[in-house]
Amino acid sequence: MTKQIPPAVTVTDPDAREKLHIAQVLLGGYAAVSVLTLLAIVVFSGNPGIVTDAVWIRGSILAVASLITFALGVSMAKGSRSSHRRVRIIALAQVVAIIVIECVPGAFPVWFKIENGVCGTLLIIVVLLTFARTVRTTFATR
Repeated sequence: MTKQIPPAVTVTDPDAREKLHIAQVLLGGYAAVSVLTLLAIVVFSGNPGIVTDAVWIRGSILAVASLITFALGVSMAKGSRSSHRRVRIIALAQVVAIIVIECVPGAFPVWFKIENGVCGTLLIIVVLLTFARTVRTTFATR
């Protein structure tokens, strides 16, 4: 038995459309910041005071995850219910992970914590937008 993929919805509500567009743009910003951070990690990899093993691991994971999340955000903005659900879950999980990272003393250099704070701020807004009533109503199963 094959699992049915729910059809995309047409986003007719102007408020929902605007919120989805903003979320998509913010996810693009999250991806850009994460990829630029990975580039900085590569450039400064010879300096262990700036780039630790933890920074390499977390930075690499963030870059990949942000690109996947951005792709899902594009699909979500086009009306994909499954992408909407995935973006909500991933963005919320990333926010929790970022809060944990910010709270662990000495685990990451200050510059990386600032970068994570920027990404966390973008993702908190995405979470709020994707949980907004008009957006939830748009993707509600009828």
